Amino acid sequence: MKWSVHPATYNRTKTILSLVFILAFLIFVAIFYGIFWSILGFIILFFTLHSYYFPTYYEVKDDEVMIKNIFTTQRRNLKEFKKVYKGKNGVLLSPFKRKNFLNQFRGVFLLLPPVQDNIEDYLKKRIASYEETSKDDSVKSG
Repeated sequence: MKWSVHPATYNRTKTILSLVFILAFLIFVAIFYGIFWSILGFIILFFTLHSYYFPTYYEVKDDEVMIKNIFTTQRRNLKEFKKVYKGKNGVLLSPFKRKNFLNQFRGVFLLLPPVQDNIEDYLKKRIASYEETSKDDSVKSG
């Protein structure tokens, strides 16, 4: 299953206003502090906001999830995850069976498009199938 998410295209007004604000801020910094600090500010903002302004591509294969953006490609094995939590803008794949404060550090958050096409259900089924397989393996070995 493949999908892509590009948050900047969902709300054009918010995107334009944020770009105007960022540009005004960088001009202000260039005038009062110098061009070096303005360029440094642009670089920092570019790296921190890339997931909003550029698309992110997701692909869930039989045994792995791939997250690709303009800088990196991350591959994670679906066997690592034990639970799927629905969030405001996506789903969190958690390596823990219960809610844990480490979810935000150890889990993987996948953004979902406005039209989800049962992506969440598909992920829950895939992770549940690995959970059942691991239970069967532990019963056989024990």
